[in-house]
Amino acid sequence: MSSIIDFLCKCYKSTYFFVLFCVFINSYAQQLPLHNQYIYNPLIINPSFAGVPYVPYFNLTTKSQWIGFADGISTVSLSGNYPLSESQGIGGTIFQDNTGAISITAFELDYAFKFALNEDYSMSLGLGLIPYQYLYNSELVTSNIFDPILDVSDKKTSFDANFGLFIYSDFLYAGFSILNIIQSSNIASLNEDEPNQLVRHYYSLIGYKYFNASSKIGFEQNILMRNTIYSGAQFDFNIKTNFNELFWILCGYRTNNEILAGFGIKYGRFALIYSIDINMGTIGDHSNSSHEFGLVYYLNDSKFFDWGSNLNK
Repeated sequence: MSSIIDFLCKCYKSTYFFVLFCVFINSYAQQLPLHNQYIYNPLIINPSFAGVPYVPYFNLTTKSQWIGFADGISTVSLSGNYPLSESQGIGGTIFQDNTGAISITAFELDYAFKFALNEDYSMSLGLGLIPYQYLYNSELVTSNIFDPILDVSDKKTSFDANFGLFIYSDFLYAGFSILNIIQSSNIASLNEDEPNQLVRHYYSLIGYKYFNASSKIGFEQNILMRNTIYSGAQFDFNIKTNFNELFWILCGYRTNNEILAGFGIKYGRFALIYSIDINMGTIGDHSNSSHEFGLVYYLNDSKFFDWGSNLNK
């Protein structure tokens, strides 16, 4: 745990920012961006989703977290999905996560192999390879005390890997993934005997989807569990309603006292997504909500908007 505290000390930007990260490590214990829009793009948390939808697409998202609380946290990511065949798919994600003086830039390349389990269910196994670059910029640090550690910028490039599996049918689906399997090192620690390093993140996703062809209204419910070795399990509960595969609304709850909501609109080859987190806990007393915007471009003019409607069989 001391290695994580060393890492957070380098994120320190005035006493206010240090408090932010103390709350962050206690609430999330996460070193990866916290997305909401995995509900329609599970690729960002599970490499085995690559090629599962037969409609190839690109997805640009940007998220601003805890607006108004110090400098907050901002994340920009670009992901893509492309089915090579009925049994193979590729995908990738480029993201940059900014937390004050610390920025993380990474590129993940995913490959997935799919096969039938029986007449109703298929399985996809995926592997993602990721080079990371960590940058600490001392010029962005403002402090009322003298600390030579804060005056020295640092940069480190490392490599890690993700693994996932995804089981799905026309109605039910479930996935499990492990991110940061290697637990590679990042910027230097104050204690050389306990270097800073990535920790494994575990995700489990289970849900169902139903679409009524006559009314053209669909429903989807899912539960996401995320966990690390430094935190207890955190759950998201989501309900999504889909109207004619062109518009949907979402509501949910996260067990760190956050209310989730969002909507999406599809027009031609484009879709616009918006999500909001409203924190009802301690962070919410000192900050505004977190906002996430997504822009999706489909490589063909498919009528499908919901990934659950266009699964490879």
